[in-house]
Amino acid sequence: MRSAIQYFRVRSAASSIAGAIQSTRYRAIFDACPYNITLNKTANTLQVGSETASGNTCAQVYTIKQGGTTTTITIDNTLNTTTVVAGGTTLNIVGVPTQKDPSTGAVMRDATLVDGDITSLSGPGQGVAAIQDNTALTITAAKDVTVTDDILYKTPPVTTTQNQIPGAPADTLIPGNDHGQVLGIFTAKSDVQMDNKQSNGNLEIDASIAMISQGGTGGWINIGNHIDTLVLMGGRIANQAKSGNTTTRNIFFDRRFAQNGFAPPWYPSTTVQSSASY
Repeated sequence: MRSAIQYFRVRSAASSIAGAIQSTRYRAIFDACPYNITLNKTANTLQVGSETASGNTCAQVYTIKQGGTTTTITIDNTLNTTTVVAGGTTLNIVGVPTQKDPSTGAVMRDATLVDGDITSLSGPGQGVAAIQDNTALTITAAKDVTVTDDILYKTPPVTTTQNQIPGAPADTLIPGNDHGQVLGIFTAKSDVQMDNKQSNGNLEIDASIAMISQGGTGGWINIGNHIDTLVLMGGRIANQAKSGNTTTRNIFFDRRFAQNGFAPPWYPSTTVQSSASY
């Protein structure tokens, strides 16, 4: 009798936890904010937390792992604060990362430079936003950049299906969805690689990716398992075309790039020259 009661107690507890995890996942997707669940065995409590910042907006959170060191950077654009946690040390800063272009005076946003390879670049989870509204970020590496999971905008700038806006084709700018959110991924000497770790075989990257240099050999290449459906929302610039190893590949051009010089901060530009023969 006791073992039967214990069995049903365990099943009931497991069912409750599974339900909490599932509902939290749906909440994360709906709010486009990362959520977490904290279980406290002693207090017999379950707590759902999120990275929601002031004004019910999502903070932009970066987690950087190098060797055995993990650094978390939380940027709240509404409160104009930055919090850096490394090991047991917390640094609170008034202000958010900005840089000024010395030639134009334009105020740029975030730029991250890695002097080597980025072996795993990803968002917080499949279907969960990584780039929050009002975040402009360029990630640059001296060598390869490997994308392992979805990297999504909280607010998609263009449609991905026909009639998503009635009567409009896919890849149409969505009115009201331009919040300055933009991601650039750049390497001058190597590749932007895909090594998809998501169990359903699908992958989406919301970014402009560039693998260019004078006389370079950089490209966009899949080095991992076959990808069923690959989505790129942004653009791509490469020295060479390389293997994608996908069943379906959908590339949606972020049409904001064709307006008023819009681009990720410090992003490389090229000059296109056309010639005609007679």
